Amino acid sequence: MVTYTVHEREDASGNIAERADGVVFVREGFAWLALFVPVLWLAYYRMWIVLAGFVGVLAAIQIGLAAAGLADDAAAWATIALSLVFAFQANDLRRWSLARRGYRFAGPVTGSSRAGCEAQFFEAWLAAQGERGDADPNQAKRNTKPVPAAKPAANPQQRDQEPAGGDDVIGLFPDSSR
Repeated sequence: MVTYTVHEREDASGNIAERADGVVFVREGFAWLALFVPVLWLAYYRMWIVLAGFVGVLAAIQIGLAAAGLADDAAAWATIALSLVFAFQANDLRRWSLARRGYRFAGPVTGSSRAGCEAQFFEAWLAAQGERGDADPNQAKRNTKPVPAAKPAANPQQRDQEPAGGDDVIGLFPDSSR
């Protein structure tokens, strides 16, 4: 299971498709790429303030160890330690950077994959946008009658078929016809 935090621009306006394109998913946990290539990882996500801070701390460590007369091995271990600490905090710093750029926390989502998390989030998000009246005003012109929401099937081949059991069971009980 993976967990993502979802962030949406605070000043999001326009139609629902443009707003959905601006939604950002940030994975919880350790960032492996941030461990091995932290400068490239920071540049990729355009986290310039954090990049300047990381390079500044790294330079201060290198200069401090050189002034203390410690061997190059100590500088290498200090760089590895800084990269390790940074990799644990990288996604939190990414959330902080998004907040500085005008993104707000839209909610957490958990699933088996990123695609599953995105589908789960957008299904609930679109339903909430429709309830608030934020949906695309042209939607009413395109659809003349409402379409009931489809229930996701456990097996992808069964998505187009009608569920075998009734809706009288509450909870996560197995279907008796299997």
